[in-house]
Amino acid sequence: MTVFKKIAYSLCLIAIILSASADGVNVKVIALFSNKALLKIDGEQKMLGKGESFNGVELISATGRGAVVSIGGVKQKIGLNQSIQGKFKATERSKSRIYPDSAGMYFVDGKINGRSTRFLVDTGATFVTMSSQHARLVGIDYRTGRRSSAQTATEIVAVWQVHLRSITVGGIKLSNVKASVIEGAQPYDVLLGNSFLKRTQILRKGSVMELQKRF
Repeated sequence: MTVFKKIAYSLCLIAIILSASADGVNVKVIALFSNKALLKIDGEQKMLGKGESFNGVELISATGRGAVVSIGGVKQKIGLNQSIQGKFKATERSKSRIYPDSAGMYFVDGKINGRSTRFLVDTGATFVTMSSQHARLVGIDYRTGRRSSAQTATEIVAVWQVHLRSITVGGIKLSNVKASVIEGAQPYDVLLGNSFLKRTQILRKGSVMELQKRF
């Protein structure tokens, strides 16, 4: 092998090694909780809840015995203080552009647990919020949730806290989203509140609102 061929061969090996490193992600479990885990992802510690993602790593579940994570769609189980290395193909963040109506309100079509729903974006709402009438329409057994009450302008109404299996808006799909169900017919539209919005990045481009999924 000539000197030039040796140099070319060495450069090729370096390129392959660098490429593999760039696609790999290192994950270590630091601490475990119920449906939460403190992970060290590529040297950075991150507390993730069930269904949350960071740098291509999604926490599927966590107990005191271990955590299940998804890296590039591949599920792997990790025990406490154990480490794994996985590879994933970096993809563009999922986005959804929402345009205001004539009154300046931001309505968007989406899905709750796979069923079509119309949302009103409400950055002032703590949770995704809907009426009990709408909950029944999309098949949510809200009465199994945690019951409380709230004072409206005219009466005290029953409220249930539930977890939705998924919410999809445009190209964004989030799992295990907290929601409130209010007894009665109000609110008329499902409010897309901060239990969904805080798991996205909200960008403004003129009058257009763009939601971008956080990794």
